[in-house]
This record gives sequence, C-alpha cells and structure tokens, in this order.
Amino acid sequence: MRKLFVLPAFFLIFFLSGCKKSDNLTSPAKNVYTIAVLADNHYMDPSLLIKDGVAFQDYLITNGKLLEASDAIMQEAIYELIHATPKPDLVLIPGDLTKDGELVGHVSVHLYLEQLIQAGIKVRVIDGNHDLYNPHSYQYNGAAKTRVQNIGPDQFRTIYSDCGYSDALYTDPYSLSYVSEPLPNLWLLAIDCCKYDNINDSIYTSGAIRPGTMKWVLDRLAEAAQKGKTVFGMMHHGIVEQFTGKHATFPGFMVDNYQDVSAQLMNAGLKIMFTGHFHATDIVEQRSGNKVLYDIETGSIVVSPSSYRSITYIQDSSLIITTKHITNVNYSGIPSSQTFQQYAESLTRTAADTLFTTMLMSKPFNYNDTAAWHISDCMGTAFMAHGYGDEDKTFEDTAFIGQTARQYGASSWLPGYCDFLWTDFIPKDNSLTIQLKSGISYK
Repeated sequence: MRKLFVLPAFFLIFFLSGCKKSDNLTSPAKNVYTIAVLADNHYMDPSLLIKDGVAFQDYLITNGKLLEASDAIMQEAIYELIHATPKPDLVLIPGDLTKDGELVGHVSVHLYLEQLIQAGIKVRVIDGNHDLYNPHSYQYNGAAKTRVQNIGPDQFRTIYSDCGYSDALYTDPYSLSYVSEPLPNLWLLAIDCCKYDNINDSIYTSGAIRPGTMKWVLDRLAEAAQKGKTVFGMMHHGIVEQFTGKHATFPGFMVDNYQDVSAQLMNAGLKIMFTGHFHATDIVEQRSGNKVLYDIETGSIVVSPSSYRSITYIQDSSLIITTKHITNVNYSGIPSSQTFQQYAESLTRTAADTLFTTMLMSKPFNYNDTAAWHISDCMGTAFMAHGYGDEDKTFEDTAFIGQTARQYGASSWLPGYCDFLWTDFIPKDNSLTIQLKSGISYK
C-alpha cells in the first residue's frame, strides 16, 4: 500500500482560508431546465478593506483567494447568469458564501442573489464552514484589524429566508438543513454539515452530519422514493474521495465518517450530491451493486480557474454537465499585460508555492530554501492540475517529478503525493452526461 503524505494542519489555511417565489416556470409542459452551481464565493465586502497593509497581506499570503477582486467577480458571475442563453431556472450555492461570515458580507451577497430572483431565477443556498460564528471576521486598515459582527444559524436562515427556507417543504430541527421543490418533481435536499455549535477562536475546517440530521435526511429520502420524486443533494463538504487518500492527506475536506455517510445516502437512493469546499472541479462516483452516488464538486469563483457549473436537467431523465470559467472581470488590480485568468492563476500559484515552500522548510521536513522551492514547484503544479479537473499527467511531468525527488531527497514521498492529485478517477470532471435512472455516465 502506498504511504500517504499527510500535510501539517496549517496547510489547510490555503484551502480555507433573498429569493422570492419565482414564475420562472412558464409552462407546465416544460421538462428541460437549466441549473447553475456557484460554490465557495468567499465574498469580501469592500467595506472590510479600509486600507491595504500588513494586516490584510498577512491574511492573504498563503490564502490563494482573490478576495480584493471578489466584489467584481461576483458582479460578473451574476451578470453572466442573468444574461445566459438559456437563463438558469435555478442557482445552487453549496456554502462559503462569504470570506469569513461577516454580517455585512452576507447582506451584500443576498443583495446580489436578489438580482437573480428579480430576473426570475430561483436560488437555493446552504452554509459552508466559513459562514457561521467565524472568528476571522475582520475589517482591515493598514497594520490594524478590527473584529466585525459575524452571524449564527438563526441570522443565516433569516437573511436567506427566500433562498430555500421560506418555501421549504421540510426543515431539520437539528441544523440548517431543508428540503424544497424548486422545479417540478425535483426535491433539493440541502444538508448543513458544518460545525459551529461551540463558539471559540478557531474555525472548523471539517464537517459532520449530526445524528439527528442524518435520520431526518434518510426519512426524507424514503418519503421521496415513495412519492416518486427525483432528489438532488447539496452540502459543503465532500462525501466521496476525489483522489486516493484525500481524507488523510487533506484532513477536514471530507465530511466526518464519509464512507458511512456516502453508503447510507447511496443505499437510500440518492444519486446526485453537489459539493464544494476544496476549490477544485471534480466529479467522482461511488458504486455498490446497482447503486451509484455522484459527488459533483464545483470549484471556487475566487480561486483559479474561477469555475462554475451550467447543467441542463432533463426532468427525471438526465443531467448534462458543463463547466464554465469567469474570464471578463472589471477589476483595476489586474495588470494590463494579463488577462483575468492569467492574473488569477498567478496569484493562486504564488500562494501555493509560498505555502509549500514555508511548510517544507519547517519541521519535520527541514529542507533548505533551494530544495523547498524546487519541491514546491512539483507540488504546486499537481495541485493546480487537480483544480482544473480532467488531470492528464504527461511523460515530461513524471520525469520532472522523479528528477526533482531524487535530486532533493524527496523520493520517499513526492512522486506519490503528485500521483494522488494528478490521478483523475472516473468519470470526467468538466463535461459529463449522467442518466438518472440507470446511473450511467458518459462524456
């Protein structure tokens, strides 16, 4: 068995770091709908940055998110959705709507979502690990940072009442989970798997489904089966590993007890789960007998390659999934020599290289700066490849990793680490069709 390379806890910093009832369904005969998925918006309200300086730059250095541009990115995402052809019938957001749960950020996000609703697009949200009781909710002014008000679950439910809660068929008494029917005969099972019961000075990266919530979820799935409803799930954390050893190599990005959770959901009849959290574009399947469950992970719009999903849903029949990338952002911080995609990739890659290099020069690795820089180049390349999805490692990539590992004393773990991220499990990540009844998928 290949030995897993487990990253230190501080590595997680990089990855963490109102909907009115719509008349969008114009005809009872309509059976083809468009669903968009925006994940991990990490919206930072402009008021939170009074003056750039050491305080904010210290937060950003290994963060990898385009926080200063997040307002401009959100504007572009909303514009693209409203002006898309066809326009989405439904937008799903599986958590991390805000930078760090700031009240002002949630209010601003809801105002953006209200634009979608006014355009006749339904919106459904669920919380992410950054959204509730977050101790990192700060306003930055040069070298100083000041704590600002964040929110808890009751405020989340109130702010986004018209994004799933006000017309929910069922709400879970143990969490922010709910069931709604945004499209005919389609139940959306939005599962709150975030940890926020104990308020302290640490953010919980990991997630878990509470025992009471799990029973509630299984009861809803049983009822949906009896009533002949199609069910899509939505939650923040992953439930099927996107690559070997993800739960150990990157602790906190799979829901606790993910193997048991995914098996229970799959055996109860759930086939589709939309997730986020890891900021990568990936689709992976889990099968057992004639049962199948797809974990459809969507990347973050504020992390390269700034992706989101556009899905054609043929009622009770199939999903045709495509991946889109935000490319046109009106943000003054982009150098004139770069496109937005080039700018985003350079910042995300720089943050990854900085983080990996710092980690490798620390215990237990203790590499010198030259070795750490070269090794981090391999690690960062593998990570970026996974973020884009449909990873395809070339012979040259393999040779470069092997040469670097041998030259700098990392042969015992570096090739395996890169293989984990660079090995793409079936099915394809960016473009895929799933037959809902049979569970069969094809490109």
